[in-house]
Amino acid sequence: MGSRAVHFVGSFPAEDTETAMRAMLAVHGCRLRTLPTGETRRYELYVVPILDDLVAQGQLELVRPGQWESLTDRAIYRVPRGVEFRGADIDLGYAAEAEEAWPVFERLRAEHGDPALALQLGMPTDLSLAVVALGVKGALAHRKAFRDATIRDITAIRDLAGDDVVIQLEATAELVLTALGGPLRRVVERAFRLGASIADLAAATPPGTRIGVHLCLGSLRNKAATGPDTRAIVELSNSLVRHWPADRPLEYVHAPFAAGDKPPRTRPAHYRRLSGLALPPHTRFHAGLVHDAPTIEQQRATLDQIETALGREVDGVAAACGLGRHSRPVADRLCTRSAELAGR
Repeated sequence: MGSRAVHFVGSFPAEDTETAMRAMLAVHGCRLRTLPTGETRRYELYVVPILDDLVAQGQLELVRPGQWESLTDRAIYRVPRGVEFRGADIDLGYAAEAEEAWPVFERLRAEHGDPALALQLGMPTDLSLAVVALGVKGALAHRKAFRDATIRDITAIRDLAGDDVVIQLEATAELVLTALGGPLRRVVERAFRLGASIADLAAATPPGTRIGVHLCLGSLRNKAATGPDTRAIVELSNSLVRHWPADRPLEYVHAPFAAGDKPPRTRPAHYRRLSGLALPPHTRFHAGLVHDAPTIEQQRATLDQIETALGREVDGVAAACGLGRHSRPVADRLCTRSAELAGR
């Protein structure tokens, strides 16, 4: 049996937290190191319920409705006139999600008999949430409020669960912007300090906070914002590692090698840049290659290509993003495939 773990990115198509957690434990209990909440309130459209809550709180104003069928059909928001948009005044809902999930997690962990299992709480980086909410220009003006509110929730979650929780920072804007080429990429890097900004967010959390990073290509309606890009994965990973605070454990980096409805690429040349990945020895690397389009044999070949380029076995296998944008039958099949690939 292989030594790889199985990693769930976070969302799962279930009606409640306990159902989601039990489904993940049922297939992968012996291989899980972290167990997500399932994000059952927000699994279909990810941050949209958070933005809807901010509208209800009077902190954002809907300028143009959208059906969220694609990024061009997204809703447009702004900060209302007369509102001082501050982190102290906005509630992103992560702390409440953890409070609801924690007793369920403790009970299921005891049933499972694995005291080392940690609760995983996923949240987009402040930049990712700001860009989706307000666009690039609005993010430059109002990002700090999202950052302050995120840190407040992380602090509350750590007060609740201590070392038994891993915060997963989900870097969508950072990876998509890193994938840009040419002069525009340099402008974006100067404006947002992409890898360094993820490390800055980690540095502002309480000392000792356990953190993982999910590099994300987006999966709105199971369609990614861009295709998998190994160059961008390596560049962003190495950048955040260079700036990472020494007293915040970087538990893992999860990288997407598929993208929504796009399966992993099959040419070995696509993965060669992984030889330049420079993670610390204690940081696990989870390969997000699990997809329902290829055969299991094709998926095993892709895993071989990834591990050959890395020069070692990956620490875990995963889908490219959360399973919440899939139907439950497809999510269950991807669970089974993850177990098969991890144990090959």
